[in-house]
Amino acid sequence: MKYPNAYSGVKKIFASEILSVICTVMLIVSAILGLVTAALKFASDSTDIAADLGNVILGFGIPTLLLGIGGAVLALIAFILQIVGVSKARKDEPMFKRALIFILFGIISTAVCSIIGNFSDFAASVWGDLINVFFSNLSKIATILVTYFIIVGIISLAEQIGNESVAKKGKTVINLIMTILVLSLLATITASVFPQSGTNTIIAAVLTLAAAVIEFIALIIYLLFLGKAKKMLKETV
Repeated sequence: MKYPNAYSGVKKIFASEILSVICTVMLIVSAILGLVTAALKFASDSTDIAADLGNVILGFGIPTLLLGIGGAVLALIAFILQIVGVSKARKDEPMFKRALIFILFGIISTAVCSIIGNFSDFAASVWGDLINVFFSNLSKIATILVTYFIIVGIISLAEQIGNESVAKKGKTVINLIMTILVLSLLATITASVFPQSGTNTIIAAVLTLAAAVIEFIALIIYLLFLGKAKKMLKETV
């Protein structure tokens, strides 16, 4: 049995995740620079030495900005590749249709956050902040479910092909990745509830960095599994 659409789709999803890994590395580096900057700025209120270090660290502003812009561009390309890949793969496996639904759900959640951000007065209010945090985390949950259904779709294909090795690997990977991504979500939610001032800024930065590192581990595991799935499907074309 041949699955040309699934192969083409998974290949694009694989490429998408490679770009996501690069984006995550950029995010981790950016978070580290932000953490150091926040720590030195906080310390600069009490010592002249720390103040001097704080002035030096301001040079991190430009690299952080460039990392942010570069990461945003790569993230957009990765996102487009993922949509195209999932849309293609769904022609051979119904589970990818569910993944596509949650991709669209994530787009809506992100759009709501963006709309709220355009109304500065409301966004700065308590209700605006709560709604923004809610939809931001809802978008993250949608991303987790997209990953879940892509892996389930690959497991289904492996079972249809008769590749027990990939199917068994997929079941192990899905439990591991879901656990890691849920931990990342909890870290992100915790970081979002801390008031952004003083020591809390540093705590929030640490949690954000922790979430990025956890997501990076999940991405690597997911990427390796997609590589096996791509190889499996290539043999059926």
